[in-house]
Amino acid sequence: MYRLISADGHFNEPGDLWTTRVPSKYAEHVPRIERLAEGDAWIMEGAEPRPFGWGACAGKAPTEMWEWARFEDINPGSYDPKARVAEMDADRVDAEVLYPSGGPVQFATGTKDPDFHLALVQAYNDFVCEFCSYAPERLGGTAVLPNRGVDQAVAEVARLADAPGIVAWLLRCYPHGNTQIADEDDALWAAIVESGKPVTIHVALSEALPGRIAARRLPGTVHFYDAPGRMLEFIFSGVLDRFPGLRISLAEVDCGWVPYFAEQADDNYLRHARSSLKDVRLSRLPSEYIHDFFWMSFITDTYAVANRERLGVDRMLWSNDYPHITSDWPHSWKTIKATFANVPAAERDAILCGNAQSLYGFGR
Repeated sequence: MYRLISADGHFNEPGDLWTTRVPSKYAEHVPRIERLAEGDAWIMEGAEPRPFGWGACAGKAPTEMWEWARFEDINPGSYDPKARVAEMDADRVDAEVLYPSGGPVQFATGTKDPDFHLALVQAYNDFVCEFCSYAPERLGGTAVLPNRGVDQAVAEVARLADAPGIVAWLLRCYPHGNTQIADEDDALWAAIVESGKPVTIHVALSEALPGRIAARRLPGTVHFYDAPGRMLEFIFSGVLDRFPGLRISLAEVDCGWVPYFAEQADDNYLRHARSSLKDVRLSRLPSEYIHDFFWMSFITDTYAVANRERLGVDRMLWSNDYPHITSDWPHSWKTIKATFANVPAAERDAILCGNAQSLYGFGR
């Protein structure tokens, strides 16, 4: 029986993931972890060293949370499935949807050479399959889709369609090669619908290679910036009319902004639909597409929980973002009880478990 499912957790990939899985001709170019004076970091061509401390410090004392860390000091559940299940048990989390750490997979998806790109992406996906196959009823992997051509993306869906533990297809960039949706991407949407699994976007799409977190902004506060425009792109491109079985999960974008955005989208659509612009005609209101096709996950969003009826309880997904700095592990239930104190049991259970179980197929 599932009581709590985190719709967004993360790996800290082992440093040899690509060095041991990618053809030897690419050996000098793949991401790898090296030891520096400040701590360990991912080394990637064309990018500054990428430390991973913020993404591996859940459960530590505040004074021990820092950008830099040694790989041997992080919780082993980041890279070892047996340890991950034990760490989930410590937090009383029954199942978890798993995403990349960030930097090295961003390097993979931002690599332009199509053969090297595919080798990097498939090496990561093979790691995810092996990890999640340890306990597929509890560990749900998101397979990264290549983006150097639609045919590659469709082929990767076919390759992993029946792989144990794969619960969603992770989009980092549209399959044709950039972040503007195109009609040629339709072949991928058809393959995804046929697979029976949702497509997911974690925070935002990007063509860029990885960089350091900018000191001038507070991480995490801007995670919803890409999501509203991405919704409109799917709606007005006609993708959702052509593929009514498509399901889209927007991870770590929070939920409180959605009712406002849906209201504004409807209002502005109705105003423009009466104008001479002929390319804004939809078969439904934008808010109806938003509710029927999109799910959103949050870590801490008390405003969304308090206004859940405006959003739709059935589209909200809880997550603990483990092992990132934003996680309350191993005390997630303490925060949950405070946040959901006045929420009816049926609605609480849907947000904490039922919606994710239905969307990602845990327990089937």
